[in-house]
Amino acid sequence: MEVLSLSLLIKNFKKIKCDKGPSPVIFLLFLLSFSFLLLNGCLFSPFSKGSVEGYIHEEIITGENRPLEGALVSITGSSNTALTDTDGYFRIDEVSIGARTLTITKKEYITKKLVIVIKENKTTLVDDGSPIVICATNDKFLFDGGIIYYDSSEYTDALTSFQQLISDYPNSGYADDAQYYIGYINEKKLGYYIQALLEYQELINNYPDSSYADDAQLGIGNCYYVTYDYSHAIEAYQKLIDDYPESSLLAIAQYSIAQSYRKLANYEQAILEFTKVIENYPESDYAAPAQYYIGYSYYEAKDYSQAILEFQITIDNYPDSTWPGESERFIAPCAQYYIGWCYGKKLEQWNDAIPAFQLVIDNYPNSTWSSGSEIPPDAQYQIGWCYEQLELWCEAIDAYQLVIDNYPGTSWSNFAGERINAISENCPPS
Repeated sequence: MEVLSLSLLIKNFKKIKCDKGPSPVIFLLFLLSFSFLLLNGCLFSPFSKGSVEGYIHEEIITGENRPLEGALVSITGSSNTALTDTDGYFRIDEVSIGARTLTITKKEYITKKLVIVIKENKTTLVDDGSPIVICATNDKFLFDGGIIYYDSSEYTDALTSFQQLISDYPNSGYADDAQYYIGYINEKKLGYYIQALLEYQELINNYPDSSYADDAQLGIGNCYYVTYDYSHAIEAYQKLIDDYPESSLLAIAQYSIAQSYRKLANYEQAILEFTKVIENYPESDYAAPAQYYIGYSYYEAKDYSQAILEFQITIDNYPDSTWPGESERFIAPCAQYYIGWCYGKKLEQWNDAIPAFQLVIDNYPNSTWSSGSEIPPDAQYQIGWCYEQLELWCEAIDAYQLVIDNYPGTSWSNFAGERINAISENCPPS
């Protein structure tokens, strides 16, 4: 059944004007009422149903749109609702036919309503498939915009969005998030450490209950650390431990205190602070590197025998541990290498150094330093050097040749070639 058009109603009205009988005005009102009821589906059978589907997008700060996930879509004439998926798509079935009101809601977004005509046994595609665009509330709009700029590495624009949010909506639930991002961008992305420090302190002062407060305190310590102000860094890290005892950042703060003392060449205190990491946070990612740096602190203090013992504890207690933030780079091979280095270059116990370096090659063939350079070719070269110091020339040449054969193209391969030539010229094998 089709709805009577306005022109048809007028034509009928003109026709009945010439007829005798009931008032034509009454008849016209009847027809209009009938049409209204028809449009709203009131005269159809309650069993007449249809469906509706479409896409919901959100407007972003760049002027573009992107799919909005998790928006709640409801429609009059149906008890069914839908949540948009990752593509912003929704579909609602079993909707009574007629003119219906589609409502789109999501927390922190402006609610939008549209009138949709549902037809019997048909799926109505909203806006012919064009996305319905809704907008976030202004503070969320600015925050999301800052995140979009941040993810696109457009840090100046990100800072502008975050700063505008704080200026226009200082009481927004996003204000402390924005303030933290301002500090983080200055520290990690732009290298403006003094400005970052000030921004982090601004967060702590203005939003002391923020979930980012401990992160900001860590950031203050990091900014002091990277600018070589280790004494103030220690104070900042200790303040994190004292003021935020439930923070998840305690282990890294304690580890950073120890590293700060090491940078100050206060190796005795550094060892004590690294020991606190192991004792207080044994399950953290920083326990293994703390043990390594206990060994390294003894090494820097020139107590090479104790350094060897501590490096061996690293290998024994943390054989599979990796450096924090580097899931594939193991700590143990670095410790094993330094055992060989201490025996050889520092204690001149060449016979003990050779098997120590060989363990690096045998047990950790793919190990690397933090620079990305490989450890095994370095270790193989040191074996050749140890044989040289023992005046075992043939063994030295063989060891250097293994560097050339097994690690071609490395700088150690070039050095090994130079040593072979030097031995051949000055100390020819008997």
